[in-house]
Amino acid sequence: MSSFVRNGENSTMNSLPGWALLLARVCIAPLFLYSGVGKVLAFGATAARLYGGADGLGQFLAGGAVALELGCGVALLLGLYARYAAIALILFTIAATIMFHNFWASPEAQVTMQTINFLKNVGLIGALSLIAALGAGPISVDALRAPAP
Repeated sequence: MSSFVRNGENSTMNSLPGWALLLARVCIAPLFLYSGVGKVLAFGATAARLYGGADGLGQFLAGGAVALELGCGVALLLGLYARYAAIALILFTIAATIMFHNFWASPEAQVTMQTINFLKNVGLIGALSLIAALGAGPISVDALRAPAP
């Protein structure tokens, strides 16, 4: 028997988008988890980089970045409130991209690397947009929590 849809039967083709969304979540989440853990391990340096000093606002921003990256990274991985996590990470990635990968204002020696990082983040925003639009998919905690039709 073919794996294509016939007379309303379930098929491999029907589950393909679910597996693709799972793959997207599993591929994207480690980037934010790794980055969040790195910020925890170098919290003072992260705070100083965010606001020119390791006190006050810099610590607040660093703490927020850690909470967002770790919390939303875990949420994406599990598929728990994945749409909201993706939207939060889109906004975070836009801000981080503009703040730290502004190739248009970089020294000449850094332009290529900053352009690559900028474009990587644009692609990441695109992938997160798909998760925000489509949700976590059927292989997720969100799907387990959803009421049966």
